[in-house]
Amino acid sequence: GDKVVLKVVSPDITHKTEARGVRIVAREIGAVEAAFELMKREVPETYAAYLESHAGEVPAALTGRRGRGLEQRLADRITGILLCSCVTPDAQGFATELFVGLRATTEFGPIISAGLGGVEMEILARQTRKGAAVAIAPTGTTDGAQFFEYFRNTLSYERLSGAMRGSRRLLDDAILVRCFQGFIDLANHFSAVNPKARFHLEELEVNPFVAAGGRMAPVDGVCRFRPATAAREPRPVDKLHSLLQPRSAAVIGVSAHDRNMGRIILGNMLAAGFDRERLHVVHPQADAIDNVNCVASVAALPNKVDLLVVAVGADRVEAVIDEVIDEDKAQSVILIPGGIGEKRGSRALEAELMDRIRRAHLTADGGPLFLGGNSLGVISRPGRYDTMFIPEAKLPKSRDGEPQPLCFISQSGAFIISTLSDEPWLDPRYALSIGNQIDLTAGDLLAYLKDDPRIDVFAVYIEGFRPYDGCAFAEAVRETVALGKDVVFYKAGRTSEGRSATAGHTASVAGDYAVCESALLQAGAFVASDFSEFTDYLRITLPLRGRSVEGNHLAAVSNAGYESVGMADSIRSHGAELVLPAFSMRTDEALTKILFDNRLDALVDVKNPFDVTPMAGDTAYADLIAEVLADPGIDAAVVGIVPLTPALQTLPPGEGHHESILDPASIARRLPLAAEAVDKPVVAVVDAGALFDPLADALHDGGLPVFRSADRAVRALCKWIDLKLE
Repeated sequence: GDKVVLKVVSPDITHKTEARGVRIVAREIGAVEAAFELMKREVPETYAAYLESHAGEVPAALTGRRGRGLEQRLADRITGILLCSCVTPDAQGFATELFVGLRATTEFGPIISAGLGGVEMEILARQTRKGAAVAIAPTGTTDGAQFFEYFRNTLSYERLSGAMRGSRRLLDDAILVRCFQGFIDLANHFSAVNPKARFHLEELEVNPFVAAGGRMAPVDGVCRFRPATAAREPRPVDKLHSLLQPRSAAVIGVSAHDRNMGRIILGNMLAAGFDRERLHVVHPQADAIDNVNCVASVAALPNKVDLLVVAVGADRVEAVIDEVIDEDKAQSVILIPGGIGEKRGSRALEAELMDRIRRAHLTADGGPLFLGGNSLGVISRPGRYDTMFIPEAKLPKSRDGEPQPLCFISQSGAFIISTLSDEPWLDPRYALSIGNQIDLTAGDLLAYLKDDPRIDVFAVYIEGFRPYDGCAFAEAVRETVALGKDVVFYKAGRTSEGRSATAGHTASVAGDYAVCESALLQAGAFVASDFSEFTDYLRITLPLRGRSVEGNHLAAVSNAGYESVGMADSIRSHGAELVLPAFSMRTDEALTKILFDNRLDALVDVKNPFDVTPMAGDTAYADLIAEVLADPGIDAAVVGIVPLTPALQTLPPGEGHHESILDPASIARRLPLAAEAVDKPVVAVVDAGALFDPLADALHDGGLPVFRSADRAVRALCKWIDLKLE
């Protein structure tokens, strides 16, 4: 060509354009030499001025420098000026540039991201729908072909493939797949996935690629390595059975005189039905507490226990752990104490404990498993124990009957107990407060428990994963979903998305939360955006477990017009969509006859959404719903009941009225029977106050998901159907 490109090379200058670090000049030695000298002078001055007005982007090597000192430091650290060919792209303008990048993350290992290249990409990533600007995935859970399928949803692919109006295809799909596979192979080779790697990739990014001659031409890029870090050693997770269903247990930290944390735990274990004869208290003076035999120390335990509950202060934990390991007195341990790792100055203690536990795992027996620290405790219905240190009077729990096929795994114990208090209908088989995860991780627990045939739904709250455990957790989610089970997930701590862009586009648009969200959505989890959505997903997944779905055609039925409209307004959620089709001719005729027979034909038109009016009585409403559900063109239904109408029996028996939700003819009894008669998901809505809680409870007891607002019901069902159809 007749032109060349000069680019500044410096470890401190990520944004070359802002530094005036890119020049296009004639392909002549004189022009190149002149531009070279000019750039050496201007780039330090220009970029110093830029950094002084963008303090958040100052690299660590330049911290504290200003003015001439900053300029000189920049000048000293310029590696050189790169002389490049001038690439003429096949197209220019919006979405013609592509970036592909790798970034090492603590929780998910290396991640790959790809999307719109150029300086507009970060803005589009914030403003467009999820996945439109950038596709993200951990390289340990994907390959080039799978990642290409995620990339298909981006604006970049629309343009490169010619799908965007007025555009033409710039790149073949096979070229993109090979590119993505190459990046993934590099990431996995230079990471803990490859134990022989001496160096790990910290960042590798090409931004942008342009299409030139039908090929991908890299125009600019950055690459950083760091010394290799070892992957975490495996834990003896086969001992988890001892923690979940212990045959023997001991508690240390129980007061003989006060109702302290340990005493509450002891009382809750006994109340949950744990065998008193198989339980010990470690106490230096007492002979017995609450009729439970005491021993003076961990070493004095007569036999090795399956479970030891440690409820002492953080300052005593290290000594207890040493005694447990040295004396080989427990298969598993729950560490209740807080202040390990999360309190200022306690990081060293946490590191020492983790190293001590790690060394125990390297022994022939593998040492004990540890849950916590800062664990609020565990509720195990199969193990007949409860170590949550919450008084029964403040959190009543079901102790008898069959629990729900639900396992609650939470880094925050308070989140567990608050959810169980807010949603008393929840009765999990297990509730595990995992705290700081100094040993057992969320990935360990899900990978182990996913095969339990008595668990169909996992509810998981996480604030952060241990190194590489995010990737292990995502893989466990994928395997769980493949078994036909559901994972409802909430990730707290999202501010990392606002991290500085100085590490490049890959970091700025693929922040830690975005990586986590993408990985778990791709694995098939119900990823909740807030606490209400988290409980909504539980509300729908538990009753609908085992139900199949053939499509996304929804019938929205209500006895109130506003609900029908609200349902129609909520059929799109998080990229998923429901369709409101017309009823079949046979269904239309049957519905018309029911309306005529019940003198409702002058008030109601047959259409979807279907407003049956408040004049519809129990029998008419139930018959209408049964016909709607029988329509072969309907895949699911949301049925709204505004219960204040006098036409329906929506109250329990009582004084001042003649209604009864116990009447076999009431909508409370008829609706569950209609739903049970078809293999379709049916969701009920009771949009009214506490007076109608018994109606909601009756529908729930009949096996229906019950919501108290129609819009939330439709959005939750929309997501449920979307995941089940994938």
